[in-house]
Amino acid sequence: MSSYLRSELVSAIQHGNMVFIVGAGASMHATNGVPEASWTGLVEAGIQRCADLDTSLPKTWARTRLRSLKGPDPSQMIAVAQEVETFLKRMPGRHYSKWLSDTVGRLRIDNPTLVDALLSSGAPLMTTNYDSLLELGTKREAVTWSQFADMQAEMLEPGRYVVHLHGHWRHPESVVFGYDSYAGVIGDPASQAFLRAMLTVKSVAFVGFGQGISDPNFTALTTWLTTALRSTGVAPVILVRNQELAATRARCEPLGINAIPYGDDFADLPLYIADMVTEARVNGNRAATIDFGWDAISAKLMRLQRRITRSFVPDFIVATSGPGNFAPAYCLANWGDEPPLLSAVCFPRKPNRSDRNIAFEDVADASGWVHFTSTKWDVYLPNLIRHFPSGSRALIFDDRVVGGRTQPGIAKILEGFGYEVRRAALVVDPSCADSVDFYEEVVDGDFTFPWGGRYGRGERTTR
Repeated sequence: MSSYLRSELVSAIQHGNMVFIVGAGASMHATNGVPEASWTGLVEAGIQRCADLDTSLPKTWARTRLRSLKGPDPSQMIAVAQEVETFLKRMPGRHYSKWLSDTVGRLRIDNPTLVDALLSSGAPLMTTNYDSLLELGTKREAVTWSQFADMQAEMLEPGRYVVHLHGHWRHPESVVFGYDSYAGVIGDPASQAFLRAMLTVKSVAFVGFGQGISDPNFTALTTWLTTALRSTGVAPVILVRNQELAATRARCEPLGINAIPYGDDFADLPLYIADMVTEARVNGNRAATIDFGWDAISAKLMRLQRRITRSFVPDFIVATSGPGNFAPAYCLANWGDEPPLLSAVCFPRKPNRSDRNIAFEDVADASGWVHFTSTKWDVYLPNLIRHFPSGSRALIFDDRVVGGRTQPGIAKILEGFGYEVRRAALVVDPSCADSVDFYEEVVDGDFTFPWGGRYGRGERTTR
């Protein structure tokens, strides 16, 4: 992986100069693989719809088109798509728009990790997809390649729109599908002028193409961009899996596009983008309070669980605070082997403790619980934590690590029992980032969770 190319992307995010162009792989990821989220899957659905609407078609009609669709030649794929488009538009009853509505119009987000990572970048989002998944995940509005003024507005003040370079299902006339519609968008002078202007000042990253570099949507898009790409010194990049790097370079470098590998699996792509956003945010020393609302928490925790399981499969998990238990408990929903979660009991070290605090201390000591104290906390670990086999893998998991001695102190206790220990948190302070093995965000400033913020539980920090 080129660290220099990656650093250019981080800098572009930090300075507001990044644009992401999102392909069908992102929709496949967000829907957990619904076939119609891919270009070929959508055309297959169109072939089946045509065969259902016209029973006089030969039985070999659909089989022949499916064979052409799965071949290596994009021109044959587009020819099949053109046939589907022409057939459905010819049928009385708005069947073309009904088919789009029944397929891409019904897609919903099941895995929000990539969409959330893209949203957190603050960058303009463009897509060759016809669906509304980016709008559902970002609360932005859809605009198509024909709405020049809205596209321009999104470049100037990102955050309101998702630009659909090949059309949107709610506007069937804008959908770029067969030869006729591809020719229309490639030859549109306003769109060409817009892309040239954008590429002179923005860094462009293609996301969610990878294996799809041979599909017609990517081919058409790169044809559309070719003249503009060669007029800029800021070469676009395409993010691909490690195993796709050689083929992508051979295909894309002649077009003026650099390829960057992000990992072995598509699930690593959201992590790669989120890491760049975090690095850009820390380097930029963003001071505003970050509000991690419920909409973002699930995506971040899903990404964090992926970070952990790529290299460490715990035999048990230790949560170190009451409200902070939400983070590991949520991640357990995505843990296939369901490691047990042990919850510590924590009390603030302060004068005039309640009778319940004092009573629990007596019960815990009598039951052999492990008692750890820091300058701010009394932490009690269940006594069964002593009895896992030596060499067991323990993960200390909290919602936040902003300093102090609690996680390191508990880690030392567990290592004393002979366990292999790793540490995880949803958010870490820059001063702790090097000592926490797995985290989702580095935040140098104030933040809030739905269950509390940096300096306490339940407060809302303001400036």
